[in-house]
Amino acid sequence: MGIGEQISNIGSEVNRAIKYKNRNEEDKKRRFYEKAVELLNLTCADPKNKFRLGELQFCIEELTDFFVGTNQYNTTDEMLMKYYDAFLV
Repeated sequence: MGIGEQISNIGSEVNRAIKYKNRNEEDKKRRFYEKAVELLNLTCADPKNKFRLGELQFCIEELTDFFVGTNQYNTTDEMLMKYYDAFLV
């Protein structure tokens, strides 16, 4: 799978996590957030993405900060979806 398709799939999980965050359904939000991070980690482990590790690792950090941290980056739902929607195939 190409990087665009991988990130697009991750974006689907992020979108679901945002949906459940906004519905205050913590358990579902956390499951979709964790799935997105799992997919990002798998993408990081793929040798063909070694030149993208910095960006991919920042994605993990930003999602963690947004969904379970203090949101020190002041990330919004819209900012996340704008990033991941750019990879839609």
